[in-house]
Amino acid sequence: DLDFEKEVTGMFMSGHPLDHYKFELDHYAITRLIDFAEIKESVSLLAAPGKSFRLAGLITDAQHRVTKTGRNFGSFILEDLSGKSEFLLWGDDYVRFTNYLEKGKNIFLTGHFKPRWGKEHEFEFKVTGMQLLESVRPQHTRQLVLNVNARQITEPFIQFIEKNLKAHKGRSSLKINVYHEMPNQKISLINMEGGFELNDELVQFLENNPEVEVQVVSI
Repeated sequence: DLDFEKEVTGMFMSGHPLDHYKFELDHYAITRLIDFAEIKESVSLLAAPGKSFRLAGLITDAQHRVTKTGRNFGSFILEDLSGKSEFLLWGDDYVRFTNYLEKGKNIFLTGHFKPRWGKEHEFEFKVTGMQLLESVRPQHTRQLVLNVNARQITEPFIQFIEKNLKAHKGRSSLKINVYHEMPNQKISLINMEGGFELNDELVQFLENNPEVEVQVVSI
């Protein structure tokens, strides 16, 4: 049990729960929490403090609370492989996202900094979206782009891609850029017969073929 491991040893001995989401953390413009913590400390210095952020991690603590005036609110700690950060949810945001405030959930969230009410030089982070991290691939992949050297386009490579796309229909498109040894020679191939859904089998295939450069055009 991972929770038991963490409580006893202070760490996850048999792998972090986020290990399964390495692809999402690497390819969907998600800010690491260690970097987010630095931004949080100096947000008033940002050129565009209202910029939207994407964050993801494991909820390691969640609290449902009530203020002295009877208002419900929630707090939770999100942890990724680099660090952790605490977030607060108030009012309608708490009502919208309260079901996600549960220890052990892997979460993807979006939000931005805004001036505190009545204190325009102080900022707080407003969560604008929350969903399970497992739903990021099917919901946020507009296009998968593979940059491949022509020598890597083998029969097994083509057969795997064709079979995988047929087996996993969805809304995403695939673009393969084939590079030749000659400078600046590139051919782009785009799948036109409907879309596909980015799946574990394809992600594993790409991880096993690190020479294929991967980009995700996300929504």
